[in-house]
Amino acid sequence: MKIPAVVLLSLSLLLVAPAHANLTVHPMRAAVDGKRSTQIRIYSQSTQPQYIQTSVRRIVDAAGEQEHEVDVDPSEAAIAVTPGKFALAGGGNRLIRVIPLQPVQAETAYRVYFEGVRGPDERDQAAGEGAQASVGVNLVWGALVNVLPVDGTVDVRVQGDQLRNAGTLRLGITSIADCDGSQCTAHDLSRSLYPGSALPLPFAMQPGHTVQLRYRLTRDGHREHVQTLTP
Repeated sequence: MKIPAVVLLSLSLLLVAPAHANLTVHPMRAAVDGKRSTQIRIYSQSTQPQYIQTSVRRIVDAAGEQEHEVDVDPSEAAIAVTPGKFALAGGGNRLIRVIPLQPVQAETAYRVYFEGVRGPDERDQAAGEGAQASVGVNLVWGALVNVLPVDGTVDVRVQGDQLRNAGTLRLGITSIADCDGSQCTAHDLSRSLYPGSALPLPFAMQPGHTVQLRYRLTRDGHREHVQTLTP
């Protein structure tokens, strides 16, 4: 993933001062594996109560050159977030559950956003005060959530001068080495390769050479896998 988690900063001219999301999100990257849900905890960094609203967007061409996010209909989303809107006490924290709704055929990336919104009292106050223009800063936190298939497979291939992921699991590549027998020249990198995607090798393939690939899987955390590939 190019950006495992994001914090969006927007300036807006509003009729009343906006709510400020003074909070932190942990973890900023999580996974839903099969039928098991995951949890994200929201911590308040303010002495005042806050009202937080969540939203979910699907990442298209994750980690690719055309990566972008799209709105997803709740009936089509692979995950749901509960609660979708909640109050966060000053200095407190709240546990949020990300639950699977339907299975995926290949590992899919979503972004779960947490945004500060006006509470009931603030909405009433805004309606009573009328138009009072002010510029405010509204913070939106986005946590990356990977949804894994129930029976994920690893199938990575060298095709020409490209590395192609023909499996159903994301590969978190840490190194690609050009090997001539037992002599290998490693090229370190940090790149996610999602199912159906390909990336160019950092070297030109030579006849008789092999590729040694080091990678991590979402479901295995920091455990590193090593695989030798023959073109």
